[in-house]
Formats: sequence, C-alpha cells, structure tokens
Amino acid sequence: MSRKKKPNGDTLLDELRRRAKVFESEVEGETVPQDLSERTPTGIKGFDELIQGGLIKGETYIISGVSGAGKSIFSLEYLYRGASQYGEPGLYVTFEETMQSLLRNGRNFGWNLGDLFKKKKLMLVDFTLVTVGDKALSLNPEAFNLDGLYVTLETAVRELGIKRVVLDPISVLFLQYPNTGVIRRELNIISSMLRKNNCTSIFVTETGNEPNHITRFGVEEYLANGVIVLYWESENDKRSRYIEVFKMRGTAHYMGRRRLSITNDGISVIY
Repeated sequence: MSRKKKPNGDTLLDELRRRAKVFESEVEGETVPQDLSERTPTGIKGFDELIQGGLIKGETYIISGVSGAGKSIFSLEYLYRGASQYGEPGLYVTFEETMQSLLRNGRNFGWNLGDLFKKKKLMLVDFTLVTVGDKALSLNPEAFNLDGLYVTLETAVRELGIKRVVLDPISVLFLQYPNTGVIRRELNIISSMLRKNNCTSIFVTETGNEPNHITRFGVEEYLANGVIVLYWESENDKRSRYIEVFKMRGTAHYMGRRRLSITNDGISVIY
C-alpha cells in the first residue's frame, strides 16, 4: 500500500504563493462581492464629512450616549433624510420612547413624517406596549421573546424594501440576559439578517456604567462596523452637546470630538 509523500517546506510555500496570486487576481478582477466604497449618506448636517461621505452600505452601526444627548433624534433624522432625500425606505423600531413622542419630535423639526408613512417610505413599530386582549401593557423585558422581533423585522424589510433600520434602544431587549456572550450572539443574529438584506442599520444603546464601557453591556461595539458616541457636558450655566466617531471600519474618519447642535430642522455638527 503506497503512502502519500509528505510535502516539504518548499512545496507548502509554493502552494501558499499560488493561492495568494489567485486571491490577488480575484481582487483585481473585482469578484469580491462587497464594494466598501459604496456609501449611505445620513443627510445629517456636518456628520457625513466626518466619515468620508457616509456610512458603508449594508453594515450595522452603534450610537451610544447618555440620556438627553440626542440619540433618538439623530436616528429618526437618519431615517427621515434617507426616505425624503435619498429614496431609501426606513424602519424605526422603538422599545422605550413611544410612537407619539417620536411623531411629536418630527413635527417640531418640520418633518412631514405622515406623508412618508402614506407612501410607505417610513414605518414605525412601537414595542413599548404589548396588547393582551383589550389591554395595553408596558413591555416586560424579562419576558420579551426575541423571535417575534426577528419575524417583524425580516417581514417588514422584505415586503417594504427597507434599506435603513433603527432599533432604539437595544439595551431594553437584553436586560433579561446576564450572560454577555448570549447578548453578543443575539445581536449578531439580528445584524446578520439585516446585512443579508442590504440594510444599513443603527442600534441605539446607552453609555455603560463602567469607566471604560462606551456601551451598556460592553459587547455591542464588537459586532458593529462603527460606533458613534453622543454626550453632553456642563459648561458654566449651560449644557453643550458633543459627538465623536469612536470607531469606523473601512474608512478614515475624523479623530476627536465635535460640537453638536439641535436646531429647528434637526441635528447639525458644528466645525
């Protein structure tokens, strides 16, 4: 019975070199499926300039920050600008702030959300209340079933052609899980489904209590393509808001913080 000869070091090295050349030719021939230069502009004044023109299409991003920093307004404007200026239908799933509050925010900025609803360019899903019979109960995060969320998301994304998604805040979903490994796995499942459907998504969370945690559970940032942090600081007798691109894969970005202002027509990053 003959045995295969074990390849020597030179043979292995030649094989590695051959495979490297094949990979190089695939890149040169543009057979790589994802074009990292394709962007999704947020439409938020002054922000896209920080990240070379916009978010990378089809990826997931984290917006983290303290209460009152402007996370929900940033996320809602991202969807509004996408639907009204770029023709990209958006889906906003809220777990904490009510739909009425979001609609009121839109009116305050002069955004015609109602028209976008009618044209099916924008969809709001309110998970803050769960209907049981004829009663509406507050969402109980300890008993919330993620399967219902998966089905709702995927159905809406496919049937309405959704291209922009916001989940606000994702931390509410995972209070029932003490194991951060489980949280990371579940977030990855949601993110993978959205990526498969070419959605550019924003997951909203809070800044963690630990000094080095920029997110609630300390794992959210690992699955995201980028992390944007919003915060405010007291300066004399007023409160000033700031924005910082903490992480952004696949693109150069501005390093450092910028002032953020909430104006009559939305958010503006000040230079």
